Amino acid sequence: MMASSLATSGSGHTVAGEHSEGLLGKITRAWNNFRTYHATLAELTALTDRQLGDLGLGRGGIRAIAHRAVYGN
Repeated sequence: MMASSLATSGSGHTVAGEHSEGLLGKITRAWNNFRTYHATLAELTALTDRQLGDLGLGRGGIRAIAHRAVYGN
């Protein structure tokens, strides 16, 4: 039997694994971000031009604003 060379933290997870979420975690995060982006886009698109203007937004910037809200930058 071969011993593992990875140390474990107090929670039982490998130290190397603490910084990586695994494939399923990445897929879940990407799916949730996708859904949040499209929900934000739908909500902003549903606003009237006047409502967008009251918020200091224009219809042409909705996609960029939704993207920034979900993904940052």
